[in-house]
Amino acid sequence: MKSWRDCPDDRSPPASRRRCSVTEEQEPGAQVAAEAMALLLRPVRHAVNNLSMVLTANLDAAMPRLPPGEVATRQVGRAREAAAEYDQLARGFLALGREEGVRPAPAGRLMQELLPLLTLAAGGPLELRLLGNAIIRRQSPALEGALILAAAGAAALPPGPRPPLRLDGARLTFGWSIPPAARAALEGLGATLERGEEGVSVTLPAG
Repeated sequence: MKSWRDCPDDRSPPASRRRCSVTEEQEPGAQVAAEAMALLLRPVRHAVNNLSMVLTANLDAAMPRLPPGEVATRQVGRAREAAAEYDQLARGFLALGREEGVRPAPAGRLMQELLPLLTLAAGGPLELRLLGNAIIRRQSPALEGALILAAAGAAALPPGPRPPLRLDGARLTFGWSIPPAARAALEGLGATLERGEEGVSVTLPAG
């Protein structure tokens, strides 16, 4: 990635001053941190999966032994719901750093896995309405990243619940405008986009 600064040997007026690129090699702190994150991504993902499994398994085992209606029972129940949400969120986020790959996958499962991240990107509660399913070409992590960028378009809406996402087969409809970066990324992956009355419909590439 490049950033830009004024060339030190350029004596022209600021308005017409040429720009020189500064590569990440000139920002050693950021580069080292990025390399460390890349190094730890796989072991952290493995550790998070194991911790989530232990947490949810023990909560599931404890729930039937607790008396119904008690405060402790409700507290453990809420902890179990939070553990499930944490598991989905952590798995989805860590999956963005996995090695690139292409595989056929059900569109519905992809969207359900991504929903916690899409909700954060949208800046408000987000519902997925599954009207039909289809096998699509899941090019990871590029497709996941493009869908998250598309969901971020809802952040410009007024506070409150966002229009629901509608998935009918391979056709996914967003109830808001999709940012240009998301549009370009989706089209680059082979998706087709169409603006309609309900928003922008994205037909995901077939698997």
